[in-house]
Amino acid sequence: MSVSVVRPLLVVAAAAAVMAAAAPGAAVAASPQPVIASANVVDGMRVLPTVVLPGLARATDHGPAAPASTMSVVVALARPDTAAEDTYLRGLSTSGAPSYRQFLTPQQVADRFGVPAATRGAVTAWLRAAGLTVDTVSASGDLVAAHGPVGALQQAFGVVEHSYTQGARDFVANTAAPRVPAQLPVTTVVGLNTFQRFVPTSAGSRTGSATSQGTCVQTVCTGNTTPADLYGVYDEPAAYPGTGQRVGVFGEGDTAETIKGLRQFEKANGLPQVPVTTLLPPGDTPPKDDPAGDGEWRIDVQASTGMAPGVQELRLYFGSDPNLSDADVLKMFTQWADDPLGPAQMDASFGECEALPGGLSPTLAPVNPPAVPLPVDIPVVGGSAVAGQGLGNTLQVAGDSVLKRAVLEGRTLFSSTGDTGSSCPVVFASGIGAGNGVANQVVPLTSYPASSPYVVGVGGTVLYTTKGSTPTARALEYPWTFGGGGDTLFIPQPDYQAGTPNLVLPCLSDSTGTAGQGAACRGIPDVSAQSGDIATNGYAVYDGAGTVGPGGGTSLSSPLWAGMWARVNGAAGGMTGFANPALYRVGKSPVSYARDYFDVSPTEPASAPGGNGLYVSQPGWDYATGWGTPRVDGLICDIAGKPSGRFAAGVPAACPLVPASVGSGPPAVTTTAPTSRPPANTTTTTTKAVKAKVTRVAKVKKRAITVQAAVQPTRTLAFTGATPLLPAAAVLTLAFGLGLSRRARRRRIH
Repeated sequence: MSVSVVRPLLVVAAAAAVMAAAAPGAAVAASPQPVIASANVVDGMRVLPTVVLPGLARATDHGPAAPASTMSVVVALARPDTAAEDTYLRGLSTSGAPSYRQFLTPQQVADRFGVPAATRGAVTAWLRAAGLTVDTVSASGDLVAAHGPVGALQQAFGVVEHSYTQGARDFVANTAAPRVPAQLPVTTVVGLNTFQRFVPTSAGSRTGSATSQGTCVQTVCTGNTTPADLYGVYDEPAAYPGTGQRVGVFGEGDTAETIKGLRQFEKANGLPQVPVTTLLPPGDTPPKDDPAGDGEWRIDVQASTGMAPGVQELRLYFGSDPNLSDADVLKMFTQWADDPLGPAQMDASFGECEALPGGLSPTLAPVNPPAVPLPVDIPVVGGSAVAGQGLGNTLQVAGDSVLKRAVLEGRTLFSSTGDTGSSCPVVFASGIGAGNGVANQVVPLTSYPASSPYVVGVGGTVLYTTKGSTPTARALEYPWTFGGGGDTLFIPQPDYQAGTPNLVLPCLSDSTGTAGQGAACRGIPDVSAQSGDIATNGYAVYDGAGTVGPGGGTSLSSPLWAGMWARVNGAAGGMTGFANPALYRVGKSPVSYARDYFDVSPTEPASAPGGNGLYVSQPGWDYATGWGTPRVDGLICDIAGKPSGRFAAGVPAACPLVPASVGSGPPAVTTTAPTSRPPANTTTTTTKAVKAKVTRVAKVKKRAITVQAAVQPTRTLAFTGATPLLPAAAVLTLAFGLGLSRRARRRRIH
């Protein structure tokens, strides 16, 4: 079956007419239009070659999808002057720059950097002429969400949609790459298949556990922490509880049960009731309750508001798709960035494998074996699974564009780095999903959006407290074995990470697929907080009936940081801007680093060595825990310039504001960048680095915990306690073969 190009060409003509008739200078007329590659242009239509699932021949094809069935898509457009955006963005965190802390409103971003009105009109005319309903156009005009029958999508994008089955999965997908009008700056189209979707896999929260760390051996206690416990451990001052701030959470489904659980949590902990507003993305139908996701969202709202009980509002941007489809998540991101009341701190406790370049070069050989078509069934420990559900198409391109707008507005998204250690969820196995908290999938890719340079990626730790201390004190905190983190492989190191000791691993290639020249790539996590370890450690979370259980994973760590950052912004009396430039600035100064972070590394008496698979903890920043866990009163001191807690009036320590120009003082320990990566056709089971075996025993529930780690991060496949889900023979095929296929990612909750 084929689709005629006559209708799309007529649509192109209609779009061109709208552009010609539009008044010049309607938005940012002086800004140059972005240059869009002219390759693959046929009859006035440009092909988007990466927006199609590979390996569809391996799935059972049931033929054309029902023409009347409804699908939703988001069309992403390039904004016209990204160079000017970058200049303004750098100035936001540079003292003395004209734009220093001059955060823009959503409307100001649109006025200065938005897509011209003529282009917006042309895009909406094109979609409507094909029979689609336009749900919303973002404030900056860079994202257009629409829905309509399959037949209309086929007309608009020149594709054929078929119904498929792979294993137990039924999905719809375009059989060939879409085509878009060549004169429009379209970068990608999200939503043309329903395979790249999220299915909840987080362990979430369980019921029936104690509400505090009450199981103690001598002075070390395990169990569930409470907000009051973390106020003490993370030095959160009562003087700054987040007053005047809003905090937000991304999620899905009806929020009634989530809010009921929040009220029980507030009652149990003696906290004030935080006003809650729920926002549904335009075009979404009213959602139903999703019991599978309720546990996740309870963790998010109770962790974020628990750390900042003085916030004025909790805003929930919740979609109606229970699978958190890429299109729905993109609409939620856009809704936040467009919202004049959008919180300065948000949480996203979900992710998918980072995208890989669209045209990897043959010069990457031998780490570029033939790509493995997806989807495909492969053997895993204990059975088989569908591979590639963690690898996906082009959400990252559109997602970064929206998140960059949020940074221009002074906002911060905190996102969990994942619960499969130094890997991402490529494989979903029956019964355990992605293996959150129980398996490392080996594939050395990181989780998005945590890996975005416009996001704070948050890793996880296991935290035990000291019996009888007031306020609660830390007895032991070390890296969680399954906390996500690592080298992003393809995302260049952002300015704020430059000069960070230990952050040295190079990129495999740039965004075009050209082999890397040794430049360092972005590393995550940026920071960490308690995640627990499922068995002995968590955070006391309540359901709507008042039953308490442990919540954990980096799904806990991320909203904890969102709440604690609300304290910093509240102390500053407004917004301090995107958190990462400040977090790295104070981290690179040895003096402020000691004030602002607990170094989760063997050099700390209250820590122990550990790692997340490929990476181990080190003094200062590392790929397992980032800078470590927060000392909030220190961050308030150095970023907001306000004395409190350990630095309150009468305390001998001074509270100097660390200026925005500071950022070069390294911690004492550094590492040397590797000259090369290990060959892709070998699996190294031991590191060449000198090993140290350190055992710290804590009798917890009548058993010992042993931590073993290597002292230097390497790119070899040496694991520090994480259980691989895949057999060794499948590791490299997935690590590079599936990785380079890149287009069949499935979202998951951390």
